[in-house]
Amino acid sequence: MKLKRFFKKSLDKAIKWQAALMLPEHKALNKKKDKDDYFLNKKPILDEYQVEEFENNIHYAMEYHLRLSFTLRNEGSPYDLNGYCVYIHPVTKELRIQKKDSSFEYIQFNEIIDVIVED
Repeated sequence: MKLKRFFKKSLDKAIKWQAALMLPEHKALNKKKDKDDYFLNKKPILDEYQVEEFENNIHYAMEYHLRLSFTLRNEGSPYDLNGYCVYIHPVTKELRIQKKDSSFEYIQFNEIIDVIVED
């Protein structure tokens, strides 16, 4: 019985010290971090059939020179990229995408969330 009271008192003291050492700046940073983490999207887990479908779509578009629409993951928030896949590096699995303004963008295959072939 006395042991329970001891742990309860020590736990109360720990909570009091924690609150006393929390500065307003720390609270604001914690709230901001929690808010940012809440709105970040986790990368969806892709099964091997989806990955194979992405590969098939990319190869089909490369063969017939069709435009691709990629949905990519960038630090939690998805963004779209449109263009032609010009080259796939076999070792690093890096894709070279030629955009509308003839500039190139390099993307990793593991950043891809979705691939759509635009006919």
